[in-house]
Amino acid sequence: MTDSTQAAAAPETTTSAAEPVQSDAVVAPAAEAQAPAAEVPADAGQPVEYADFSVPEGLEIDADVLGSFKGIAKELGIPQEAAQKLIDLQAGLVQKQAEANQAALAEQAQQWEAAVKADKEIGGERYAQTVETAVKAIEKFGSPELRTLLNESGIGNHPELVKFCHRIGQSLSEDGLVMGGTQAHKEMSLVDAFR
Repeated sequence: MTDSTQAAAAPETTTSAAEPVQSDAVVAPAAEAQAPAAEVPADAGQPVEYADFSVPEGLEIDADVLGSFKGIAKELGIPQEAAQKLIDLQAGLVQKQAEANQAALAEQAQQWEAAVKADKEIGGERYAQTVETAVKAIEKFGSPELRTLLNESGIGNHPELVKFCHRIGQSLSEDGLVMGGTQAHKEMSLVDAFR
């Protein structure tokens, strides 16, 4: 037999004892069982250049990532409409992840606030005074950008930061920062000052 006759030969069919043979069963040759797939040209349906993709307002696609996506989409023969559906899917996933992150940050900030309220040193009945004193320190030494960061990130509710700012606020007086401990004014000579 030659190679061409081997390829055309029908495969042998076997049955096992566990499988009953049905007399009215029709066995199709392997060539007829599978219809040949229609050949699609590699560039069928794919644009030479993709038009701009639309994304939801407020969401931007990184130019490098978009370039990579376009290359892969073109390689796979994905038409513009289908590629846009993939962009839409990814945009939805990004938005859901951002929402989940915001929810997790909000939950963490609430947990920190609850921990501050429950803290024996700064919470309970002292909570309102603690917050007032901590805010005093932030207003004295912090910038508006710091206040925005503390509020938007929720980190302003972290128990250790609240304690830190509260202690700074306690050390503030009408005249300025009061240093702890006893510090008596000491007369110094010019030589002593540079030692």
